[in-house]
Amino acid sequence: MRIACSKAALVNGIHAVYRAVSAKPAMPVLSGILMETCSKGLRLVAYDLDLGIETFIPVTIEQDGQMVIPARYMADITRRLPHSEVCITYREDMHAAEITSDRASFTVKTMPARDFPSLPEIAASHTWVIPETGLKTMIRRTIPAAAADDSRAVLTGIRTCLQRDSVSMLATDSFRLAYRTMPIEGGIDNEVTAVIPVKAMSEVEKNLAADGDRMASLAITESYAMVQVGPTTYITRLLEGQFPSVKQVFPQNIPVKITCDRLQLLDSIERVSIMCKDELSAIRMTYSGDEGMASGYLTISAVTPDAGEAVEDIPVSLQGHANVQVAMRARYLRDVLRVLDGEEVTLGYTSFKHPIEVKDPSDPEYTYLLMPVTSPA
Repeated sequence: MRIACSKAALVNGIHAVYRAVSAKPAMPVLSGILMETCSKGLRLVAYDLDLGIETFIPVTIEQDGQMVIPARYMADITRRLPHSEVCITYREDMHAAEITSDRASFTVKTMPARDFPSLPEIAASHTWVIPETGLKTMIRRTIPAAAADDSRAVLTGIRTCLQRDSVSMLATDSFRLAYRTMPIEGGIDNEVTAVIPVKAMSEVEKNLAADGDRMASLAITESYAMVQVGPTTYITRLLEGQFPSVKQVFPQNIPVKITCDRLQLLDSIERVSIMCKDELSAIRMTYSGDEGMASGYLTISAVTPDAGEAVEDIPVSLQGHANVQVAMRARYLRDVLRVLDGEEVTLGYTSFKHPIEVKDPSDPEYTYLLMPVTSPA
């Protein structure tokens, strides 16, 4: 194999697939990236047996071929090469690749491409098409609520439900929940529900543009999900297990809604939580007042007995009659405020025992629920 390409194209291609390289490979070849010439240019694949990422980059092909090159060396070398054309030559007799650019030259030992496992195949008949902007928003706003540890593996994923005219995503770690839905066109008749790992969805989200005009293809089979965006395809094994039923968790007839500036609330929480003992410590919110007050303030406070306390008031508007007293984890509220885009945010309050509903008035299809942690008394 002998190819030539721009440094930028090669770096972008390696970066696109790198997160699917196995950190603890079941077989040595999985520590590498498969590189092979084809009609689309140079095909790059990384696969850890759970997540596989494939992409194509434009190259000039002088000789066809394939090889597996260690991912860490390839990523470090390409990133530091001079900004000029890169030539890669696979020397089968040496089981090595020669990488040259300007006056820099590297020789890297390779592994046989025949040992690299094939990615699962997914039929095109299972595919939905979703605008990349909508898919990015859905993933970005549901990921924060997914569990970070593997004690309940199914909660480390996003439950994705595909219907003929809509798609919805939901994540929860039992303490908080994020849900968003959006309409789509051209779905298939059968409803499909699957739990897709956050690791895969996070990689997909990074490749989506908030203002892009591409369409993303999403397909789900019994064991795998596939997302294709531009030249890059993500294939991931689905999570097994019973995802909890959450329909009854969504509050009905919320009596109190407090609306305030989103960034002002976020800044206030970040300042006050300096006095929290750790990331999982609670802050307290209090408000007393009647609907229609010209001005009101939400008091946000944190107390750590052996360190001190912090208190801050922010202006808010109120719907309903309230004597709000609630404690919640600061990090969980910060996480959602950071992924919203609207200027304002509304907090729905029922009691200190019920979930707090976080809504962005500019995105009515999104709901974030946060369970209080203790009685505020």
